[in-house]
Amino acid sequence: MIEEQSSKAETKRDRVRRLLIHPLAEWGFRKPGDVREDRHAKFLTDLADALAYLDDDKLVTLRETLKYRGEGRDRRGWPRMATIATLAEALAPRPLEEIPVIASWFGSARGPKAREEGTLVAEFLYLTKFKRPPLNDGDWRMVRGKAQALDSDFRVKSDRERRQVASEDDRQWLDWYRQVETRALALLPTVGEERA
Repeated sequence: MIEEQSSKAETKRDRVRRLLIHPLAEWGFRKPGDVREDRHAKFLTDLADALAYLDDDKLVTLRETLKYRGEGRDRRGWPRMATIATLAEALAPRPLEEIPVIASWFGSARGPKAREEGTLVAEFLYLTKFKRPPLNDGDWRMVRGKAQALDSDFRVKSDRERRQVASEDDRQWLDWYRQVETRALALLPTVGEERA
């Protein structure tokens, strides 16, 4: 009985199909005419995998948004992945941990160096927002400026917390900061694993 229940458990891919793909197909979305059937099936599978990070409410919101974004002359063709991914990212940015190429930035020697320089959280936020590492002087100025602002806020709010005079906003901000820092630290290599 237990095995039977676990075999029927809904996967993340199935959840995306149930909340987004099947309803849009029922709405009238179809395979674009210039796409082969096997490529379209792969597209739908890739779409389900790419959007699995969204919670149910965000999937429903995305579905309602996509209803009016059909492509082709009759506006019933499935939108391209770039269109859908951009809308999904606007609703809820994909967690950095789910993008291995980006997350590996902290798994390299850069992670420990960012921690040492005090820019770890600022770099994590930059990577989360732009989905790429800082590349030029302007990017690095942005990261360093954000790191200084975060450090200043953290010191002030932590002091208020220590003295037991922190506001609810202070406590929420500190909780948010500590969660982001924990996520960033989890991506760092353990001792002996650092890559150059």
